[in-house]
Amino acid sequence: MMGETPSSAMFGDLRRFCGIAHRDAARLLLNRTALYGGKSLQQRIDDKTFLSREIVHAQPFALPHELFADLASSAQTVAARAIAAHGGGRGGCSEVIAHYRGTAALAMQEALEESGIDPMPYANVVQKIMSFTMRQESDRALLLVMQFIATGCLTSPQAAAEKVDAFASSSLSLSLDTMVATNPSPRQASSTASPLPQLGLIRLVDGAFRPPIHKLSCEDTGTVLGCLPTGTSAIADVDPDVSRQHARIWRDGGRWYLVDLGSTNGTCVISGANKAIYRLRDSADEAPGDNAVSEPFEIRNSDIICLGATTRFLVMKLAP
Repeated sequence: MMGETPSSAMFGDLRRFCGIAHRDAARLLLNRTALYGGKSLQQRIDDKTFLSREIVHAQPFALPHELFADLASSAQTVAARAIAAHGGGRGGCSEVIAHYRGTAALAMQEALEESGIDPMPYANVVQKIMSFTMRQESDRALLLVMQFIATGCLTSPQAAAEKVDAFASSSLSLSLDTMVATNPSPRQASSTASPLPQLGLIRLVDGAFRPPIHKLSCEDTGTVLGCLPTGTSAIADVDPDVSRQHARIWRDGGRWYLVDLGSTNGTCVISGANKAIYRLRDSADEAPGDNAVSEPFEIRNSDIICLGATTRFLVMKLAP
């Protein structure tokens, strides 16, 4: 979602996934009695140009927090409407959870990164919410929606997490614990070893993300990708032209590596840094061609792994 801001990512998702038009979403999220440009927001929301330029496509940190209503209350309304829009009951709740832990979460993280904001705190909060043991899954859906819309409004994942933490603590007896804190003291920083990077893969289909996120194994055997992969960790979410045992990914120290397992239709990597395309080959290949690289090939966050003609996975950094 190149060019998206957290605000536009949020409004776009509410319209597409929840069926909530921009004007209705603004009425839910904004404090309509607050003044903006000398007029109340109640008066200005109906102005399509103002709504689009100043609210929906607001630049990061452009809107004071005082312009927003009680976001916990807003999230409850949005979550209820989202569940109802997807059939209600357990099925609707499951779809909302899958969306806001998957596609929507990734879209918001991309918008944050586009805006020069570290997206990892957002991913950390989503992971924490998914780790909670809850009596009702509707509460999990609510917390995920709350983190999403609060980040879209406030721009800051940390400020959004404070809203979620306050609500979870007072209403559900849950806590994000240290997830909100992002600036440890020098003493804490020096005494705590940095965790090794954890990577995952998510399918890209027609330019869109398709959950779930596949966490890569940290075991020595790594993760095998293919149409009929074997091993304790395997990913079979592939198209028909992918070989049975197509490729393998594993971690060595703090780095992750990819090899092709003699596939019929090949493996390549599109660099997330410069969009260069690298075709994997065995060191014995006598006709490697342009941009061919010897294996193993190091992969990094934001690279795209291509198996065969159509199977694409985005490499993404996960919360430790």
